[in-house]
Amino acid sequence: MNCKTIFFSAISLLLLSVNVQASSIKRMYEVSLPVVSQERQIRRTAFEQALIEVSVRVSGTSLAPTQLNLNKATQMVSQYRYQSMSQAEIDAYMKQSKTLIPPRYKLWIQFDDGKIKQLLRDNSLPIWGHQRPNVLVWLAVKDGKNRYILKKSDRSLIKDAVIRESRKRGLPILWPEFDAQDQKLVSFIDIWGKFWEPVKQASQRYPVDAIIIGQMNWANSSWQVDWSLFLEDRTDTWQLTALDLSLLMSSGIGVATDHISSRFAVFADSMNDAELVVRISDLKNVKSYAKASHYLSSLAPVKHVFATEVNKNYIDFLVELSGDESDLKRIIALGKVLRPDTRPELEQKIQRPVNPDTVNPGSQIKNQPDQNGTGSLLPVPNIKKPHIIRYRMNG
Repeated sequence: MNCKTIFFSAISLLLLSVNVQASSIKRMYEVSLPVVSQERQIRRTAFEQALIEVSVRVSGTSLAPTQLNLNKATQMVSQYRYQSMSQAEIDAYMKQSKTLIPPRYKLWIQFDDGKIKQLLRDNSLPIWGHQRPNVLVWLAVKDGKNRYILKKSDRSLIKDAVIRESRKRGLPILWPEFDAQDQKLVSFIDIWGKFWEPVKQASQRYPVDAIIIGQMNWANSSWQVDWSLFLEDRTDTWQLTALDLSLLMSSGIGVATDHISSRFAVFADSMNDAELVVRISDLKNVKSYAKASHYLSSLAPVKHVFATEVNKNYIDFLVELSGDESDLKRIIALGKVLRPDTRPELEQKIQRPVNPDTVNPGSQIKNQPDQNGTGSLLPVPNIKKPHIIRYRMNG
């Protein structure tokens, strides 16, 4: 068994267990819903509700359910199971939802990811991959006479509502520490006045790609929130007013997620399907190879990934895309797992077999000298070189 065979054998074992970045969303195709019974019609309704949630999460757009036939939900489910709810869970749900009929079970549902993706493609909807930008939330609140900035250590109904919606939408969010280090750079007035420079400066210590500012005020018997999103040197703003706190936070995070996904979700377009080679350097061991392979496979534009060349300096991955190269580069830049490799490339002397079926009769090269010291002429294979983009592991 040669070294390359051993290498790929080890890889096949590691691919099952390697972990990727914290900004890689888990359980994208799973939903857990409270239900009052295990009756078939109630289960079918729960499947449809779960399909709404999953389609929004995977596509990144809140408009996805309006374009889907929800009757197909049952066909999309790969497995489900019931779990009895404790009285504490029932009470918490009743308080949060204000419903009059208490649930008895949690119905866990897992959808087939391939079927969901195909459903979205068939309905001209985008697909947003597992790799998503980390978002830092600076939320300044005026609650009567009190005013404060919500921080990581706070326990708050407002925070709970934001976290519930961000998990539902698959948007990874962080809260600021707002400790002495932060307070030297940013204040309540900076958040309330949307002074972005001190906010950006304070945000540099956090591993985030986007920043949300919220100004939340209780007035005239209702909440009003002015939201601003900063991402890729662009700012979007919107305003929401509501009495119900859960609805207000759900709508705010929902709009933010729609804005973010519009820049990173990818529409399947067979006219733009492409193949290219992603050459990755600085893969120190089999584990780093597995991480790179998993990472490429998780990206929204990528349909298939194959390792085609292995040597001491780099590994070549043949990547089949649903979309174009610019989509892939933009999402790789977001993930920070890879960075462009601009170093001079070391040559690798790789012998490639000649395929007689690809010979170009008009081209010739000299073979090794014969007994008379002269060389005979042999055809040169007409091999089309794939486009190569070069990256190195980050860190």
